[in-house]
Amino acid sequence: MKLLPLLFCFACADKSDTDTDTGTDSGLETTVDTGETVDTSVDTSGETVVMETTAGTIVIELDFDAAPITANNFMEYVDSGFYDGTDGNGATLFHRVIDDFMIQGGGYTAAGVIKETLSPIINEAATSGLSNVRGTIAMARTNAPNSATSQFFINHVDNLFLDATNTDAGYAVFGVVTDGMDVVDTISSTQTDNTDKPLVDIAILSVQVGD
Repeated sequence: MKLLPLLFCFACADKSDTDTDTGTDSGLETTVDTGETVDTSVDTSGETVVMETTAGTIVIELDFDAAPITANNFMEYVDSGFYDGTDGNGATLFHRVIDDFMIQGGGYTAAGVIKETLSPIINEAATSGLSNVRGTIAMARTNAPNSATSQFFINHVDNLFLDATNTDAGYAVFGVVTDGMDVVDTISSTQTDNTDKPLVDIAILSVQVGD
């Protein structure tokens, strides 16, 4: 059984499989930005969240104007303590990491248990005007366009092939990292197993609304 792109799983398909994965061997060019400058095409007028991880702190500004459904969905999980385990059900990990592509988290606990989520949301990739450039945060989903729940990913490079097109629903961006891209770089370069799961757990310790 083949698994789907940015699926909610530890054991995802090999990233060279162009039919089932969104890896860098997709046949579509991506631009690797090795600098620390974050693309400012994302409206940073929204709410800031501070995500403390075992690898360091990532500050994210959400774009409620461009992607209101997606940003509000993310905040529901933040407010409930879903990501950091203050809901009593365990903190989530960055469970899928691919260097020069993205880091994905927000679904599995350290015990390998997938947490119960809210209902899936509508995919705003085609309407937000936001692009999967380096430093942006977007929703992971299955092959079904409107299947995103809690899992998200942070783009490590420009992944424009993840944007919506006339023939593909795309992946919905809803914010941008404003501080901590060095932490994203560190997570991205961590050693992983053959399912892209880090060999040493990278956990989300807390997610709080910033000042």
